[in-house]
Amino acid sequence: MENTIFKAPRVHQKLSSDELFYLLKKQDQIVKKNATNRESYRCDCQGRYCDGFPVTLNLTLIEKIDELEKQLKRPVQIISGVRCEKRNAEVDGSKHSFHLLGRAADVRCDTISIDELATAAETVGLLVIRDYRDEMVHCQWND
Repeated sequence: MENTIFKAPRVHQKLSSDELFYLLKKQDQIVKKNATNRESYRCDCQGRYCDGFPVTLNLTLIEKIDELEKQLKRPVQIISGVRCEKRNAEVDGSKHSFHLLGRAADVRCDTISIDELATAAETVGLLVIRDYRDEMVHCQWND
């Protein structure tokens, strides 16, 4: 008898309206901030569908996560940063995921709980979703 672990389907929680998604997408295409393409935020499709950065990584998101690490005085692991559309579909990401805009990252810190990490992320100004199933915190920047 096979020992299989059942994973419930992901429940997509909304942190913003569809209208906000498209407004920010258009804004980011126009502004084209000079974000550095940090390797840890690279799309994890491993080059199957994109070059790793199908969109510009949002500078404020990087700054907020850097601020989070300073506040915690420990490193934060980026589980998922930028995603291309095909990879987002593979991981059952939301159709309007902010990963597609370079404005979201799923993070983990092995030395503290999901709730502690989420609370700390909120204190630096990030919007969060606690993902207990995958033991990570979705951090998003909407401004």
